[in-house]
Formats: sequence, structure tokens, C-alpha cells
Amino acid sequence: MLLDRLRIHGKLTLLVIVPLLAVAGLAVPVVLERIETARRATATADAVQLAGRVGTLIQTIQQERLMSIGYLLGAVERDELVRQTAAVADQVADLRSEYGARLPRRVRTALVDVQDLSDVRSRVLVRHVRHEQVMNAFGAVNTGLIDSLRLVEGIDTATPEGRQIVALDAALRTDEHVSAGAAYMVLVVATKSDAMAAQHTANLVALQLSVDRFTAFATAEQQELYNLVGEAVDSRIGPDFVERVTADPSARNVADLSVERLFPAVSSLSTLGQFVEKKIVADVVAEINREKRAALTTAYAVGTLVVGILVAVVLLSVVIARAVARPLTRLTASANRVARITEAELVRIADDESESFQPVRLDPIDVGGRDEIGELARAFDRVQSTAVRLVERQAASRRNVAQMFGHVGRRTQNLVNRQIALIDRLEQQETDPNRLQHLYRLDHVSSRLRRNAGNLVVLSGSASDDRHTRPLPLGDVVRLALGEI
Repeated sequence: MLLDRLRIHGKLTLLVIVPLLAVAGLAVPVVLERIETARRATATADAVQLAGRVGTLIQTIQQERLMSIGYLLGAVERDELVRQTAAVADQVADLRSEYGARLPRRVRTALVDVQDLSDVRSRVLVRHVRHEQVMNAFGAVNTGLIDSLRLVEGIDTATPEGRQIVALDAALRTDEHVSAGAAYMVLVVATKSDAMAAQHTANLVALQLSVDRFTAFATAEQQELYNLVGEAVDSRIGPDFVERVTADPSARNVADLSVERLFPAVSSLSTLGQFVEKKIVADVVAEINREKRAALTTAYAVGTLVVGILVAVVLLSVVIARAVARPLTRLTASANRVARITEAELVRIADDESESFQPVRLDPIDVGGRDEIGELARAFDRVQSTAVRLVERQAASRRNVAQMFGHVGRRTQNLVNRQIALIDRLEQQETDPNRLQHLYRLDHVSSRLRRNAGNLVVLSGSASDDRHTRPLPLGDVVRLALGEI
């Protein structure tokens, strides 16, 4: 089995890695989702900031449209109109330079349409163009710029930033209608044309729709700011101008107004909407930045928590593995050392022929602790102590048997020696050949008994009682040998 082949570190690693992978698998989608939310927030903030820049450009184009109408009516000097046209071109160039390749393709296409106004501009300068053509050309460019932003595309109006973006789109369109309405008011006063009055009324209807949409999604603070803009418009053109034109679009209702008095009043209307737009842009960017920070904070917190858990678990597993592996390693080393020492001691006891006995001294296992490994070490100590006691008992039994054999052998040797001495004296005194022959046979049996007793003494491990402690002559050795045969 695979687990049987793994060591302690491997088994603990396998035990820890599964829950760690589960934690990582659960945390990674959360972190990625928060990072994706932050990325979308960044993209939305960039889009809103771009909308603010484009809104400034649109305001400049709106001012150019009003000045073009004023130039056709003789209320604006040529140099003023040329400078305004140059300002539009400069803002287009700045926008392209600032964003470069990051500028969306649809916005780049809308900026090309701004440059395509050159034909209308040249015709305005020679006063060879109708008022409707100027209004339609500039209106199409401004509407195209607003549409190119695509602010409301894929927006979730359930979120605060989504509602703010819709309000920004409504504010841009409201400002366009306000600016177009200012130009239509000048044309209505200047031309006394019922057609222009009808165009102005239609623009007012579209304006009201944009205002309603703005009011539905804007905050109370933004609505209050827009009300201030409306009050500024009323203060410039009169509070009853819109009602009069709406009730009767004929030129009779504006017969008492003049271009010289109305044009300076409405020339600043296109700039008033910029306050609302900038307020919305600032609010949206602030809200998106808060969402972005919250998403990144969550991502960092979850990521840090997961990494901390991973590091803590890894460190804890390493500590636990070392706490388990080290005692086992010491236990193995101590067991091997004790086995070698025990083997040597047991061999010494088994081969020791001396009468004195030295008890076995074995070192205990070098493992402490009160866990299972410590209990195993103490059990191993008890096992080796029991083995030593068994060997000692066996050695003691062997020594006792050997001593018994030695005592019996020596006593037998003493008795046989005394018997041989008696037989020798009888042989010396006997003269009868037959009895002497029997005495020789008895002497021979006694000598064999003495040799058997000597064998018992040798087997007991005791030193033999050798009476010949000094060198003997060769003749004596031969006679002794013949005597033993």
C-alpha cells in the first residue's frame, strides 16, 4: 500500500495538503471575483472620467454652435468664432494625445465627425448656410459624442454607482438640449419664425424627458445643484419665456425680445450644465473608488488570511512532524545501540567461564515524553530488561550445574585416588599370581573411574588438579603413560 511506503513527513504532508487545497480552492474564486470587481470598477471610473473630458469638449462645441448662430445673426465677431473653433480643435488633439490607444474606437470615430464640421464651419464664416443646417450638424456631432460613450450599456441601476452613471448620461443629454434650446431661443427671437419656435418646442419636450430621467437617478444634492442651474436660466431669459413659447410657439410671444439682449444672457447657459456634470463625475468616481478599495481590501484580506493559514498549517505540520520523527529517530538509534550492547553483553555472559559474575549494565532508551512514542520506549526498556534477567538466570543455572559437576568430579577423584593407593599397597604385598591378576584388573577399572571423574571436573569449567607442576624426565612420562593405558 502506498501509505505504508511513506515516512512520517510524507504521511503528515498528505494529511495536511488535502484540506489546504480545499481552502485554497474556496478562497481563490473569492479573491478572483473581488479582483475582477476592482478591475471593472477601474474600467468604469476610467469611462466616467473620459465622459467628463468628452463633456467638456461637448460644452466647447455647444459654445461654438451658439457662436456660429450668433455670427450668422451679427451678434458675434469673426475672430471670436475662429478662436472658439480653434479651442475645439485643441481639445480634440489633447483628448487624443492624453488617451492615445486607450481611447475607445467609437469615441475616435466621433472625434473624426467633429473634424468633419469643417465644411459647415467654412460656410458659416462666409454666411452661406441655413440656421437649420448649423443646428443639425452640430447637434448630430454632440449626440454622436454622447452616444459613443455608451455610459448606460450594461449598467446595473440597482447599485449606487450605476444610478449615478445613468444620471451622468441624462445630464449630458440635458445639457445638450439646454444648449440647443438657447440657440433656438436666439433664432426664435431673431427670425420670428414659427418653424424655429416649433423646433424649440420639440427640443423642450426632449429636454423634459432628459430632466425626468436625470431626476429619477440623480441624488438629492445633484438635483439641488441642477435646480440652481434652472434658476440661473430663468434669471437670464425670464421665468415665463418657456411657458409662452410652449403655449403658443408663434413669434408674437417673443416680439418684445431682441438678439442683442438675449444672446449675452444665453451664451453662458452651456457652461452651467458643466457644474452638474463635474459633480456627478466626482461623485461616481468617489463611489467607484470606494467600491474598488472595498473589493481590493476584501481580496487582500482573504488572500492574506489564506496565505497565513497555509503558512501556519505548514509550519505546524513541520513542527508536529519533527516532534514525531525526532523521537522515533532517537528511538531507532537507541534501539540499535542497545541491541549491539545487549548482544555483546549476552555473548559475554554466555561465554564467561569465570566463577565471578558481573551483572549486565544496559543503557535505557534515550526518549522522554508522555506520548505514545515515550510509552513505546519504556516498553522497549522493559523488554530488554526482561531479556537480560532471563539470560542472567540461564547463566546462573549453568554455573550451578557446572559447580555441581565439579564437586562430584573432585569427590570422585579423591575416592578413586584413595582406592588406587589401597590397591597399590595390596599389589605390593600379594604374591599369588591369580589374585595379583585380579588386583591389576581392579587397578585398571579404578584408573578409568579416575579419568571419568577428571572429565567431569573439566566439563564443569574448573581447573584440573594436575599433580605435576614441574617438568618431568621423559622416562617418567613414558612410565606414567603406560600406567594410564
